[in-house]
Amino acid sequence: MTSTETSSLVLHGRRRASARLRDGAVLLETDGVRRRIPVTAIERVDVHGAKDRQLTVVLTGDEPVAYHLRCRSAPAVHEFAQAVRRALPTRDANEPRPNGVELVSEKPLERAAPNRVFLLWWGLGGGYVLVLVLLLVKGAFSGVVPVVLWAVAPLVIGGGVGGVQAGWQVFREPWVLRTRGITVEGELQGTHWHEGGKQYYYAYVDSHGVRRECKSSDGGAERAEITYDPVNPDTAMVGHRTTGWLVFGAVLILLMGSVLLAGVASAVVGVMALII
Repeated sequence: MTSTETSSLVLHGRRRASARLRDGAVLLETDGVRRRIPVTAIERVDVHGAKDRQLTVVLTGDEPVAYHLRCRSAPAVHEFAQAVRRALPTRDANEPRPNGVELVSEKPLERAAPNRVFLLWWGLGGGYVLVLVLLLVKGAFSGVVPVVLWAVAPLVIGGGVGGVQAGWQVFREPWVLRTRGITVEGELQGTHWHEGGKQYYYAYVDSHGVRRECKSSDGGAERAEITYDPVNPDTAMVGHRTTGWLVFGAVLILLMGSVLLAGVASAVVGVMALII
């Protein structure tokens, strides 16, 4: 019998069904059941169906049982069938066959818990498309403004959310450094160009005696003040003045928050036009 360890073929079918050849057995997962079919329990492997996309594993025995797996790729089905055939034991025509069903072991597959985030996005997407279709139907009689507002609402909301998050990140780090930051002196270790700008690398020792590094587009002097967060030392900056970054982050939050509110208002107008 040819070793099956040289084959790592995996055949994927519909509804998460799959088959793989491993350690002298075909592992077949269909209909919520994992079946381990030793090659000694297999009489033959057939390829048939529309465009030769169906694999059939026929077991040995007086009343043979067959398992089927349909795949989108006909070449994959043929390659898998050939790999199983090479693994089958050589039998004489008159050699007694075991009852293949008795050699097959079955085990129920554990169903994975549904991804709630994935389901939420699918629900939101389905609801958005449904409202858009209804607005298109109604818009043929009452106008296209609500349709346009509803259609662009996700883009405006998405841009607003991303902008608010970016503004919060800009605001948060200098606020943390302003309220609990520790300032020490650091020494310039080197200068590098990164993404079209000059980056300065400073080394400093924190209050626990740990040597750390801070990189920034600010600096240039051989020695500079480094302000770092003792709770999260990776949050650090050259200097100790944070007012400018705080103002910039706050302005960005306000501006993008307005964009977010505009997107929400557009969605509300679209829904109200559908209800009224």
